[in-house]
Amino acid sequence: MGKVASMATEAGSLPFDKEIILNDYRIAYQSRQASLIGRKEVLTGKAKFGIFGDGKEIAQVALSHYFQKGDFRSGYYRDQTMAFALGYSNVKQFFAQLYADTDLEKEPASGGRQMNGHFATRSLNPDGSWRDLTEMYNCSADVSPTGSQMPRMVGLAYASKLYRQLDDLKDHQELFSKNGDEVVWGTIGNASCAEGMFWEAVNACGVLQVPLLLSIWDDGYGISVPNEYQVTKNNIGELLQGFQREAGTNGYEILTARAWNYPELLSTYEQAAHIARTEHVPVVVHVTEVTQPQGHSTSGSHERYKSKERLQWEDEWDGIAQMRAWIIQNGITTEEELSKIEKGDKKQVRAWRKDAWKEFTAPILTNIAEVTALMEKVAQGSSQADAIRKQISGLNNAIDPVWRNLMVAVRRTLILSRGEESSARATLIAWRDQLNDTKYDDYSSHLYSETTEATRNVPVVAPVTQESSQTLSGYEIIREFFDHALARDPRVIAFGEDLGDIGGVNQGMAGLQEKYGLMRVTDTGIRECTIIGQAIGMAMRGLRPIAEIQYLDYILYALQIMSDDLATLNWRTKGGQKAPVIVRTRGHRLEGIWHSGSLMAGVVNLVHGINVCVPRNFVQAAGIYNTLLQSDEPGIVVEVLNGYRLKETRPENLGEYTVQLGQPEVLREGSDLTIVTYGPSCRYAMEAAEMLTDVGIDAEIIDVQTLLPFDTDHQIAESLKKTNRVIFLDEDVPGGITAYMFQKVIEEQKGYYWLDSEPVTLAAKAHRPAYGSDGDYWSKPQVEDIFDSAYSLMNEVDPAQFPELY
Repeated sequence: MGKVASMATEAGSLPFDKEIILNDYRIAYQSRQASLIGRKEVLTGKAKFGIFGDGKEIAQVALSHYFQKGDFRSGYYRDQTMAFALGYSNVKQFFAQLYADTDLEKEPASGGRQMNGHFATRSLNPDGSWRDLTEMYNCSADVSPTGSQMPRMVGLAYASKLYRQLDDLKDHQELFSKNGDEVVWGTIGNASCAEGMFWEAVNACGVLQVPLLLSIWDDGYGISVPNEYQVTKNNIGELLQGFQREAGTNGYEILTARAWNYPELLSTYEQAAHIARTEHVPVVVHVTEVTQPQGHSTSGSHERYKSKERLQWEDEWDGIAQMRAWIIQNGITTEEELSKIEKGDKKQVRAWRKDAWKEFTAPILTNIAEVTALMEKVAQGSSQADAIRKQISGLNNAIDPVWRNLMVAVRRTLILSRGEESSARATLIAWRDQLNDTKYDDYSSHLYSETTEATRNVPVVAPVTQESSQTLSGYEIIREFFDHALARDPRVIAFGEDLGDIGGVNQGMAGLQEKYGLMRVTDTGIRECTIIGQAIGMAMRGLRPIAEIQYLDYILYALQIMSDDLATLNWRTKGGQKAPVIVRTRGHRLEGIWHSGSLMAGVVNLVHGINVCVPRNFVQAAGIYNTLLQSDEPGIVVEVLNGYRLKETRPENLGEYTVQLGQPEVLREGSDLTIVTYGPSCRYAMEAAEMLTDVGIDAEIIDVQTLLPFDTDHQIAESLKKTNRVIFLDEDVPGGITAYMFQKVIEEQKGYYWLDSEPVTLAAKAHRPAYGSDGDYWSKPQVEDIFDSAYSLMNEVDPAQFPELY
């Protein structure tokens, strides 16, 4: 019978008929052809880069039979066959993405923003409202950094558990869940299983016991590095055996199947899906003996690092070849009929590729004709006619031109014709501006929400205080706010380290777990990366998670997933998916290296797409949280670590008022200079301002309140028009957020027009804060430092009135 006979199940015992089996083969075969042709498109220059799913086709058509509507995929860039089998992408769209077509009708996953193999379904309607996710095959938007699909996978699966077990969510399941019976299908390559994110996520899902089916495609390599350098024992399946569930314990069901064995794969995935869906527990399917016929990507050749014996084995045990032989041997169809089918499918894939290329290039070619005519009119009246016509010739003769070629030619024509005013040149400038507007929408829109629920559209409600208003500690105010938030919206789920039983190390949620239950206010393990990932997945399924990272210093463990996944999600799907996560943390001044960091520049410059909020106290924090909870945007709130015991006046409308993000607040008006700051530095600046008053200096203090967005109405520039001097103050490193604020105000807001003195940045030392009160004093700006900086400015202005201090 030969090697084909080693397949586990004969055709007669399969759950599918001939038509379905042949359809599976056709999908797999078409996917392989798409990979082969796609590689050629890159190597001939029509596309920039290619990474393909060849070798995994048979496993993916097998699993697709058990993927149900409402389920979610959280995978990586080799799952094209799965996408084709489930129909949330097709071969033509695959090529449109390869060419970076920005038309969402042609490339609905990302509108050309993500490279090939990065899939996403559109969870949102064009207005940003949710579609019915229970009636879709859902695919969360892929990310390239290896292993980054794993943290989000935790939350996608955990959402099913919440919808199933929380009675308060029963009325909120519409569009998102059918009693929590959805399974989340994760996929990952064997080499990425060496990543810390993999192990953190696998552990988290095992602890949480969520309905997850994780497939590991194991081809024995990570680019050129074999498994022996990737994982202990050279086998990820063996390492995972410690997670195998047993009677009375939680854990995983762990199964194995071979990538070329179609009947075995069907049987394994049927069993795995049944366990995950009915028992609501995680399952791993270790898919072994995977081939990768084209190597890792178009960046290299696997012949350089695979032996001749390995390459021969891959040819022989390739899934397409094995399924083909099995179909013929088991009499499902004849070799002649199968060859005929393959010939037709190969022709069809080529036709889809041709159509995708034609549709991508058609508007470019049309615009080349239009713009070269405009350039010729400019040339006719220009002293640089020959040089301009050289640009026209280059554009007309360009091989496989893209929009960039047009813009380069137009801009160089405008440079050549500088100083030559004409109606033709004005028309060409208008053409350039219109294309720039179009390309802004193509490439730069949707960094933040563009819906009616964007933070900028949340109604502003001012806090109301009276003479009789209570004075409470900061932790009491924020605890009462969270009580309001949890009571009014059952979708609000708070979780983090030490958050549940003791209510947080600073008591901001004390007693709320007892009041709302273990699943509304929840403790987690020490796993910052998957705390954020858990929140992302939950938010993608309609929930409103508040994810706590205990200290700002520890957010570095989660910064990669915040930057690569959460911050880019709305943008990289061009408004097709969203995750309104709230990340709660605390930092700034305390005593000690690891609990008083102010890593704001590192955060801000890596998370554009997330609101970064830095309230100075807990009355402000409550308003910011309320704004975020009424919006559909993610946000980070950095609470003031040493403010929990400070007294504040409790607003009468706590839980109702909001703070408009991007709007600074003037804490103290002044006429001599402006001090721009945020967070705990506000209190230091206010104290310094009182000292300055004693020597005749009137300082204006501005709290920016949020760093992203930053002063959207340019209020700080208005202050500079009055004071003509500015100090940017914070406790980040030199060149950090003080430099960020400097650029925003002096350059972007044109604040330099109003300055009579050199602008000043006052930051902490370049090192972390040393331990103890003295360490803090000589590490971070103090009241006296602020006073000295302000006084020095005024000494330069009027040395007679303000003689040198030292």
